[in-house]
This record gives sequence, C-alpha cells and structure tokens, in this order.
Amino acid sequence: MKMKAVVYEKFGSPDVLEYREVEKPTVKEDDILVKIHASSMNAVDWHIRIPTPSMARLMGGSAKTLFKKPRFPILGADFAGKIESVGKNVEQFKIGDEVFGAVKAGCHAEYICVSEKDVALKPFNMTFEQAAAVPTCGFMALQGLRDKGKIKSGQRVLINGASGGVGTFAVQIAKSFGTEVTGVCSTRNLELVKSIGADEVIDYTKEDFTKTGQSYDLIFDIVAKSSFSKCKNSLKPEGIYVSTVFGLRPILRKFWTSITSSKKMIPYLGKINKEDIIFVRELIEAGKVKSVIDRVYPLREVAEAHRYMEKGHARGKVIITM
Repeated sequence: MKMKAVVYEKFGSPDVLEYREVEKPTVKEDDILVKIHASSMNAVDWHIRIPTPSMARLMGGSAKTLFKKPRFPILGADFAGKIESVGKNVEQFKIGDEVFGAVKAGCHAEYICVSEKDVALKPFNMTFEQAAAVPTCGFMALQGLRDKGKIKSGQRVLINGASGGVGTFAVQIAKSFGTEVTGVCSTRNLELVKSIGADEVIDYTKEDFTKTGQSYDLIFDIVAKSSFSKCKNSLKPEGIYVSTVFGLRPILRKFWTSITSSKKMIPYLGKINKEDIIFVRELIEAGKVKSVIDRVYPLREVAEAHRYMEKGHARGKVIITM
C-alpha cells in the first residue's frame, strides 16, 4: 500500500522537498494507525531542513553520515486525524476515534503509525486543522511558563514574540494562570495579541520593552531576539527569564547567573509530553485557549509553507491539510 508524503533526502532549500508516493506504515501490536487530516509547521521543521543552527543539525542529522544526511525523511511533528486501525495490544483507543498529538517527525504525510503515548483525543470543540496547531506549540508554551518560569497567579508576565505559534498559546495559557500579560509583537499584530487576552501590547518596531521602566516577574523570550543581559533590568528581584535559545553558552550563563544573582536565566527545549497536551486540551475545551491559524497549505505545497515560515512573519500557526 502506498500513501502521499513530502520527503527530503538531503539538506538544503525548500526545493529539496518532494511530494511523492511512499510506503504506507504497517501497524504493529502496540501501534495506532492514524489517517492524518491536518498537520502543522513549526520553526524547527525548516531549521532541520537547512539545517541551522547546530542544534537543528544534531536533531535532524544522521550520526551514520556525520549529520550530512537527514535522520527523518518526512518532517512534521504535529498531527490531527482519525484512527484507522489499532494493534491488538492497544487499550486506550479504538477505530474511528478522532485524535491529535506530537511525534519527532513524519506528519507531513497521509498516514502515521504512533504509540498510545503519542496521542490524545482531539478537543471536541476544534476542527482537525485547529487541533493540529496545538501540540508542539501548546506544550512548549506550557512548559516554558509553568515548569521553567514557575508562573503564579497575580504575576506580571511578558511574552516576547506573542504573535507567533508558541507566543499565541503562551499569552492565553499565561492568562489562564491568572496573570497580567504583556505581549511584544510588530505593529500589524497588535490587535491580534489583544484579541487573545493580552492586557498590554508593546510594538517592538516603535518601543524597546527593556527601556520602558516596567518590571516583570517572568519574561518568556520566544523569538530569542533579546538576551538575559538586556532583559535583566526589566526583571523583578526574584524574576525569571526563560529563553528558547538552547546551547552551551546559555547553559553556562544559567549556571553563572544562579551564583551571582537572585534573578534566574533558564534556557530550555520543549519535550513531547502527552500529559501536557491533555492539560492544554482541557484549557481548550474550557474555552480558555484557541488556535490562531495564519495560512493553510495542501500537502503538495509543503515547500511553499517552508518558504513562508522562513520569512519569520507567521501569525500563529501554518497548517498542512491532506
């Protein structure tokens, strides 16, 4: 049996992405076969494809070829769809269940085989397209705020990069914790960020949030266009700066800051976690979080979606439909 997928066999520009037929995955005893209705793009997809920075090369490369050949021929970490078949050991799900989830790669295809631990029931109040936008960005926002930032009710929180995929979820999740949220974005996204709950918005093209004289309990820097050195004066005495930039230098800076200051600098990488995806699903079903979708591309146009994402101006999520 064959299926359609977008495959790449070498690193490079979006031109390396090919829409073609590949083997449809076969269900094993512990697996679930999901017919994907929608998947989504994340920044890591095009970083791995190039690949840059070095962390992306490590994630996307093959050790056998010294990172010169892609490790995962099919990109895409998020999916939403309907279960087509289940292995005999599967207990939590049945054929016909509508599910969503996240894996390392393989979602820019018509089908994917996953473990029970990789999926959760789709939010009842979302379409497949809306649900596909959630997993990676949802758990990254939650983990950055709750686990790394130790977010608490009544705090003042600033989200730098509030209009992007992670940012739109971060604004809403931060509000769900009972905090006062300031979102930083460009002029064209001010109304969007207000509409999803930000108490205040700062237009970075006109004002530098580190020079406003305001202080915050938590700064969540998603776009990584600032730095702890620049932001530390905008933190309260016990404030925390969380950054999605991860590498040796940020780790060393985290260690040094923990010794020399009451303020904290925490770099992190999100980790796929089914419990966190369910946590975000519950917020969605309670009406506290929704997906923000910028553009929708059919599977055969994934290369165009990569070109658009590379520009860095996506508002919320870019969705791929089958």
